[in-house]
Amino acid sequence: MAKQKGRALLVKIGDGAETEAFDVLCGLTTKTLTLNANSYDVTTPNCTTPGGQLWAELQTGIRSVAVSGNGYFEDSTTEERLRSAFMGTGVSDTADAIANFEVIVPSFGTFSGAFHINSMEFGGEQENGVTYSLSLSSSGVIGFTAAS
Repeated sequence: MAKQKGRALLVKIGDGAETEAFDVLCGLTTKTLTLNANSYDVTTPNCTTPGGQLWAELQTGIRSVAVSGNGYFEDSTTEERLRSAFMGTGVSDTADAIANFEVIVPSFGTFSGAFHINSMEFGGEQENGVTYSLSLSSSGVIGFTAAS
């Protein structure tokens, strides 16, 4: 497999429409996708040799997907969707900070589903652009479509 360009790893946010369209959060210059599968120990003693060595036996517990990114704030419509999902759109008094996202890993596949926006952080230096950081956690089942 050929090496892939990091800029081809994309984080997209949905527009919330019935037939949802996804657009890239273009300002993100660094992106990370983390797949988690918590395990729990179900080791039981060996009844035929109770004094013998035990080997850990693990089963998969909760699965989750985390996404993070850093980059330059562009004040784009996709970043407005991100803000609306986090802060609310004015339609109701509460925001659940959940939106649909797609994360495309080149030559691997696409992860898609609802993600909770854990945090957004903004910063800026006197002679540089405004930056932002983003942290997402899966909220429910995340779908995966392998790259063809």
